Amino acid sequence: MNKPKIALILNIAAFVLGSVGIIFRLVRSLSDFFLYYTQLSNVAAVISSAMYIAFRNTKNEKLRAAVRGTRYLAACGLTMTFIVVVCIFLPFGGEPAAVRLLGSVNGVLHHLVCPVISVVSYVVFEEGVHLRRAFWLPFGATAVYAFTIYILNYLRLAKAPYPFFEVYDHPFWELVLWFFGLMGLVAGIAAVIMLTNRKLGNNGKENVK
Repeated sequence: MNKPKIALILNIAAFVLGSVGIIFRLVRSLSDFFLYYTQLSNVAAVISSAMYIAFRNTKNEKLRAAVRGTRYLAACGLTMTFIVVVCIFLPFGGEPAAVRLLGSVNGVLHHLVCPVISVVSYVVFEEGVHLRRAFWLPFGATAVYAFTIYILNYLRLAKAPYPFFEVYDHPFWELVLWFFGLMGLVAGIAAVIMLTNRKLGNNGKENVK
């Protein structure tokens, strides 16, 4: 089975499982759905997989570039979610964090299953972004998200979805360190995914600019 066929199968699986997770999460709570990076990343992943399924064979280069860009953005966001959950929340949050993050259908799908399926598909089996400046897509999207949450929390319009965004619970210097740490992490993720895709992905005929 060639790489495009495997990528199609994985994107169908990512779309179905991601959609199931979204439905379960919306049924549980709609009010804070869009505050969570995890949910936004999984929504982006479902949309990007739908675009891949629908337009994978299009001859329109602008549309192909849009598909590659959204798939790259989703892969970076899901990797960020996976790493933060596995390396920060689960080890340091103990059993309560494990129950909260993995004790539901959408928790398992959105924190573990969908990130693995979608990222493996993009990195190993799909055509990646052509332009190096695509690196700024996940970096910029994450920065906009972080600043939006900071502002909403500062104005007391929304509770911070993650402890490191609680502006009233931490000194300013600590918030700054968390911000630059998270931005450094997403920058590293974006670079590694781009480089790994160019090494392993379905990029045999592309011209990297």
